[in-house]
Amino acid sequence: MFSMQKQFKRPNGILGWFVGKVMEFDNRKINNWSIKQLSIKNGERILEVGYGPGYCIKRISNRFPDTLVDGVDISETMKETAQSKNHKAIEKGKVRLFVKDITRFELDNVQYDRIFSVNNYPLWNDRKKSLSHLYKMLKKEGTLLITVQPRGDEETDSRARRYGDEIAQSLQEAGFKDITLSYKHVKPALTVCVKCVK
Repeated sequence: MFSMQKQFKRPNGILGWFVGKVMEFDNRKINNWSIKQLSIKNGERILEVGYGPGYCIKRISNRFPDTLVDGVDISETMKETAQSKNHKAIEKGKVRLFVKDITRFELDNVQYDRIFSVNNYPLWNDRKKSLSHLYKMLKKEGTLLITVQPRGDEETDSRARRYGDEIAQSLQEAGFKDITLSYKHVKPALTVCVKCVK
């Protein structure tokens, strides 16, 4: 069980590949919901934190062909999976994938119109530092969106609401504004989406 928890945090090897498939299937509804909430415009620059098997990146690059999408994840196995899924967009220079902890990820002279993360926030080692870092990488009036669906021992609707309150408070402390919370009932538990602006 402990090994599986480690795999969901940092998928690795054959078991990690399988975990990625599980994540993609389980997260499909909330991924699509999150993409819709982002209100992406064609030609924008987007960053996904915790891209996993690359489902969201593929959906965005297919739907918005002039958009530039970067992804950062701590798993080399997930990078390999996401590369395979997005190889055409990568070849065209529309998608770039990186393996790095979000607190140490930075590209020279790059700021994003929209940054989002789906079911990755609970895995961040230093959430306060991560949000401050994302604030710096976001353009003025840019959008940050964080979606979380409690899993495992946390799998309750009340936990989703606590996550929402916690994330909203942390975003406010990091300097974000216009913070809104949305909820969606998706099995196995209520999902929260927190959206804000720099």
